[in-house]
Amino acid sequence: MDITLVCTMFEELPRQGPGVDESTTHACSLIPSDFKPGKTLDIGCGSGMQTLTLAKIFSDSKITALDIHQPFLDDLTMRAKDAGLEGNIVTHQASMDNLPFEMASFDLIWSEGSAFIMGLSLALQYWKKFLKPDRYLVVSDCTWFTDSPSDECRAFFEELCPDMKSESGTEEIISSAGYRAISSFRLPDSGWWDNYYSPLKERMILLKERYKDNDEAQAFIRGLEKEMDIHRKYSKEYGYTFFVLKNLK
Repeated sequence: MDITLVCTMFEELPRQGPGVDESTTHACSLIPSDFKPGKTLDIGCGSGMQTLTLAKIFSDSKITALDIHQPFLDDLTMRAKDAGLEGNIVTHQASMDNLPFEMASFDLIWSEGSAFIMGLSLALQYWKKFLKPDRYLVVSDCTWFTDSPSDECRAFFEELCPDMKSESGTEEIISSAGYRAISSFRLPDSGWWDNYYSPLKERMILLKERYKDNDEAQAFIRGLEKEMDIHRKYSKEYGYTFFVLKNLK
């Protein structure tokens, strides 16, 4: 499906994926307290709720918010101005797999719910090039919470995300990519519904009408509805896990 069309369907939402400010804040608290990031990169920032939280917590850091869809970045720019944080945040339109930055130029790389676009293993290996040694990367990614998921849930993710790992399996990927996992925790259900699924459900009423003659868009909307149904039934079997990582090289 056309990536621009997909992004357009997620415009005007608080978030473009699961997340909650409290989890962003908690992840920050798990980084050693004496760490002061001079330069932070938020990859796949969307409209930037987590970017604003990072700017408040790391008030002395220059945060580069990167996304491929300019309207998301325009939304973030307005939000940052309204919050008085425009001096802390610069936006950059680019693809996460073709970063236009110097090697080893960031103290902190952040990615909430976007690494799946590349695949976690490839993302961690590629982004590592832009992270200074002994600095930190925080990523949230979808993981299994059980070794025996329900048949319906397993079948759904075999089609949507066939390489999804358990939390321990994800930690093996992390170690293989040259990081040490400092800590991890699960995103609560509120992170799926409060600022993502609930407003998305409301927006889909508009999208169904707007794209009533677009079969591809209608199929995508049905997929989102199925995803919500799966999460209602099986949220104890899978979800997003935050991982706080230290670059070992």
